[in-house]
Amino acid sequence: SFSLSLLPRGFCSDYRDTGILLDDIFEVTVLGIMIFATIAAYYQTTRLDINPHPISRLDDVLLFIAIPAFFSESLFSMIPAFENSSILNGFIVFTQLAQILIQTPWICDALRRCSNTEELQQKKPGKELVTFMTIANVSLWVYYTFSVKTGDFGDERYEYYGDVLWSILNHLSLPLIMFYRFHSSVCLVDIWRHSYEPGEMAH
Repeated sequence: SFSLSLLPRGFCSDYRDTGILLDDIFEVTVLGIMIFATIAAYYQTTRLDINPHPISRLDDVLLFIAIPAFFSESLFSMIPAFENSSILNGFIVFTQLAQILIQTPWICDALRRCSNTEELQQKKPGKELVTFMTIANVSLWVYYTFSVKTGDFGDERYEYYGDVLWSILNHLSLPLIMFYRFHSSVCLVDIWRHSYEPGEMAH
């Protein structure tokens, strides 16, 4: 902007670097919290009953379709992170991959749960964590939406691969990553609504 152009060049550079650092810290913090929340939710929702009624496997398919996109982005992001000794960026890649590998089987399991006893229907084990994970996945979906709009702002992958090549690689994986977050939120809402009901009413 015009106002920023009036500021000293070094100040703008420091401001940009600080913004990038805060952005990275936000992402790795959210992913780290989500890992612990998913493990805790897994422990809670396994106390629910197994739903004996057949359910659609479409949700499973839609979740697993997007997982290769995380692996491809992780691979192409890890290379420049190692080359530039970017410990934080490498840790973000590892944390994101670990989070979806824990979250996906949990969602698939929780979609097959129900609450047949009055005790489960009253205590609703893990429902607060399901709510949190829904909000967290929506937050990441919004975050990735804004990351598309900011483009190559401070992204070392553009410098490593070049604007054209990384734009192509990014546009192959990012839509599926965003879809995964969106569909995970939909599945979690389904879990929140139906997994705490009797089996004959759920799904």
